[in-house]
Amino acid sequence: MKRSPATPARPPSDSPAKGEKLAQRLSHILALLHQGDTIDKHRLAQDFQVDVRTIERDLAERLHGIAERGEGRRWQLTHAARSTIPAQHLHHYARLTGTQHLFPDASLRYLLEQLETPEAQRSTQVLATAQEDLRAAGAEGGHNFNQLQQAIELTHECRFDYKGKPRQAQPYRLLHRNGVWYLAAEEGGKLKNFSVALIQGLQVDGARSFARKAEHQAYIDAQDDVWFTTSTTEVLLRVSPEMAHYFSRRAQLPQQQHRPQGDGSLLVSSRINHINQLLPVVRYWLPHVRIVRPVEWHEELLRGLREALEMWKA
Repeated sequence: MKRSPATPARPPSDSPAKGEKLAQRLSHILALLHQGDTIDKHRLAQDFQVDVRTIERDLAERLHGIAERGEGRRWQLTHAARSTIPAQHLHHYARLTGTQHLFPDASLRYLLEQLETPEAQRSTQVLATAQEDLRAAGAEGGHNFNQLQQAIELTHECRFDYKGKPRQAQPYRLLHRNGVWYLAAEEGGKLKNFSVALIQGLQVDGARSFARKAEHQAYIDAQDDVWFTTSTTEVLLRVSPEMAHYFSRRAQLPQQQHRPQGDGSLLVSSRINHINQLLPVVRYWLPHVRIVRPVEWHEELLRGLREALEMWKA
């Protein structure tokens, strides 16, 4: 009797389904890793209806060389696998640079669409703001910035020359304001700011550490300018109807508050650390801005204008 050839063994009917589920699970984990999200093994096990040990095996074995444990035993991409910046870092970068409100739509999808659109086809363009280039000061500029960063992180005291005078300071933070980098530091018990570009002969004393004062840190955190004083002066300005829009669309002064008036003008209040913080702003908007209070600051503005006119006559 002739025997028919043996029928090849068929794989279990659920093998393709298992392979597909594995691919979907690994793809999802990779997406989370690329976005910088925290890997929740228990949540993944629940979502994919597998044991937690299966997720652990995915990370430790199936994604070996791609995923690794970082600080706090948190899973992350290996350095070799980091070909792109995690998407969520776009939001962190926007907050770091103070541009989180630059676009009306701050969603991740919108930002990614803008980055993926060729520059010539983009419907938006952000005009660059003038920024100082610390590298223009030579190797010392960038070196000082890096040294100050480390000194702040390690709470080490610093010595340097500033405007021809030797200084010894305790650094708290590097601040960027209107295109210029400043160092917020305590000197002689007072909180001061120093232009980083003007710091010379910087020396970080690794043997001398200091304890940050909570009141200094809180003061820096609350400021939206780099003028540091122990007291402020409340000022009140009147802005003409023609220029009111420019003061209401964005703050021109620190801690600015404004109230529209019936004639279309604007009453603008602010707390100013020094008169020289206010006068340049008012001069820029003349004759559409008037100092209502304090009266003596208005008189100081007029005195300065008269002196300038006399100089120009000569």
